Amino acid sequence: MKKCWSSLIMLLAWPLTWAQVEPAYVATYRVTFESDWSANTHPVDFPADPHYSGLIGASHGAETHLWSMGELASPGIQLMAETGSKSILSNEVAALIQSGMAEFLLSGPGMGDSPGSVNMVFDVSQAHPRVSLVSMIAPSPDWFVGVDGLSMREAGQWLDRIEVDLRAYDAGTDSGTRYTSSNSATAPPAAIQAINSSPFDVNPVLGRFVFELLDTAGAFPWSGAHSGLYFDPNNSGDGVTLIVSEGETRNFVLATWYTYRDGQQMWLAGSADFEPGDTAVEVNMLRTTGANFGIDFNAADVTAINWGNLTLSVPACGVIDMAYEGVENPTEVGTTQYRQLAGIEALRCE
Repeated sequence: MKKCWSSLIMLLAWPLTWAQVEPAYVATYRVTFESDWSANTHPVDFPADPHYSGLIGASHGAETHLWSMGELASPGIQLMAETGSKSILSNEVAALIQSGMAEFLLSGPGMGDSPGSVNMVFDVSQAHPRVSLVSMIAPSPDWFVGVDGLSMREAGQWLDRIEVDLRAYDAGTDSGTRYTSSNSATAPPAAIQAINSSPFDVNPVLGRFVFELLDTAGAFPWSGAHSGLYFDPNNSGDGVTLIVSEGETRNFVLATWYTYRDGQQMWLAGSADFEPGDTAVEVNMLRTTGANFGIDFNAADVTAINWGNLTLSVPACGVIDMAYEGVENPTEVGTTQYRQLAGIEALRCE
């Protein structure tokens, strides 16, 4: 006997009052920066005062990058890599937050001596689950360690622990080849690259970032109360239908996303199971083509194409956070928040 089965026929609309949306489902992590970098691990030309600048970065979605291999460094990354200063990079993160492309500024201590370790605690949300974090290798011309867009989630769940080996990157803005080389601006600037030459050719790993999940808060578990019709207040015509079924042996979400590509209507559909208490669900979405209308329809003519995946969560009653990542077209990535237009009267979220 199913506890509930919702369908479009059963949807009864009620007026919704638009209030301030509660913060998206948030996880708290501690990152520990452990450095092995020493005269023993990297004996060539090792400096007398080995240290790292303060940690600096942001939490953001898949479409945002503070830095990337093969791309030019921003002014903030350049200043961080050359001097250890956080000022310009902090301003760049603030602008991303203002535009909705990032959520939290991450800022932590530096390491006064290496080998050693430092740590900091930070928050991430389901809408912005990726972390970019950097620190200058000091002294150096423009070398740094860091991660670019590291996701704290996998298969719709927060990861308990992530360990990432750190190697040296060249910001491409100074042509020095030794730790204490004189300033020599690279003109024109080169793309950011991993350093495979001396002094990191024999041992490319300097240390690691260890991310540990401390706490989670703020999300609603999936239930039939989240079935309904949802719309994007910022984009008329873009919407989602969710049918949530809870049964004795199986719980699942059926999602249909009504959106567009290249000026043409595109409907995506998919389903995924969830466990009682789950606060996020990842749904594989298919795009269908072929077949004809009405009496000429033949199911054998339908071709199902793997579009990609949605990660759905409920930060507040009547609100769905959706992170999307295309497989068919990898450039189709981002996050959107939808408001409920109609739901099931008997199953209101509370």
